[in-house]
Amino acid sequence: MRVVPGFDLFFIVLHALLIPLVGLVAWLVTGLPALFALALALLPAYLLLALHRPLRRRRAAGAPFPGEWREFLLTRSPFYRGLDESGRMRFERDVRLFLAETRIAGSGGAPVSWPTALLVAAGAATMLHGRPDWEPPLHDGVTVYPGFAFDRSYRPGRGRIAGQAPAGGPLLVAEKSLLEGFAGERDGINVMIHELAHYFDLEARKGGLRVAADRARPVSWGAAIEGAYERHDFSRSPLPAYASRNEAEFFACASEMFFENPRRLSAACPRLYSLLSEFYGQDPELLPLPPPS
Repeated sequence: MRVVPGFDLFFIVLHALLIPLVGLVAWLVTGLPALFALALALLPAYLLLALHRPLRRRRAAGAPFPGEWREFLLTRSPFYRGLDESGRMRFERDVRLFLAETRIAGSGGAPVSWPTALLVAAGAATMLHGRPDWEPPLHDGVTVYPGFAFDRSYRPGRGRIAGQAPAGGPLLVAEKSLLEGFAGERDGINVMIHELAHYFDLEARKGGLRVAADRARPVSWGAAIEGAYERHDFSRSPLPAYASRNEAEFFACASEMFFENPRRLSAACPRLYSLLSEFYGQDPELLPLPPPS
C-alpha cells in the first residue's frame, strides 16, 4: 500500500490547479475580478479537506508499531515471520494503514479486541505485499461475528458459515475461525484470506486486469482463472472439495493454499501456482520457514 496512493495525489493536484484556473476564466469572461478572488479563497478550504486522508495515512504510516503487536505476529503469522527486516517494516506499515482506513467492528457495531483487528489487517497485508499499488477493496469494512460460525440469518453460533464476501456489504468473518486460521501453520486454511480473495477477484475482473498466464499474449483475469478452473484435476488436487463449486471458490481456496502452504501448491499445481504468483505479485515459496517463535 502506498502512503499516498498515486490516484489520490493525481486528483488532488488536478483539482488544486483547476480551482484558480476556473476563477481566472470566470474573471476574464465576466470582467469581475471578485470571482478570481473567490476561487483563490476557496483553494485553502479545498486543500484542507482533500489532504485530510493523505495526512491521516502519513501519520498512521509513521506511527510506532507496538512491540506487543510484533511479538503476536511472530507467533501467529508464518508469512510475517519469514520476511526479512525491510519486508517486516513494510508489512507493519501496511497493517497500520489498513487499521487507519478500514472499519473493523463486531456485530451490531461492538468493538473488537486488538488481536482480532490485527489478524484482519495481517491477512490484507499478506495479500497486498507484492502489490504496493493496490488498496484493499473493503469500502464497507469488516464485520466480526463471535464464535466459529453464523447462519444465513447472521445469527452467531448457528450454521456453518465461517465467512462471507457479499458484494453489497462488509466482509463478514467469524472470530474464532479467524483466530484458528492463523493458528494452524501451513494447513492451507485461512478464512480471512479466502473471503478477501473474493473481493480481489471481483476488482480484477471489473478493473480489466490482464495476466500472461503462461500464454503468448496476456488475457483477461476472468479468462485466465476460468481456464485454470476448467483444467484443474480435482481428483488429485491439494485443494479442499469446496474449491470445485465454481471458479470464484476455486480461486479463494487456491489463494489460501498459496499463502498458507505455497510449497505444497507449487509442487502439486505449478501452473496454478504461477498464475497466483503473477496475480499477487509475489512468490511466498521463496520465504524461509523459520520455526514458530
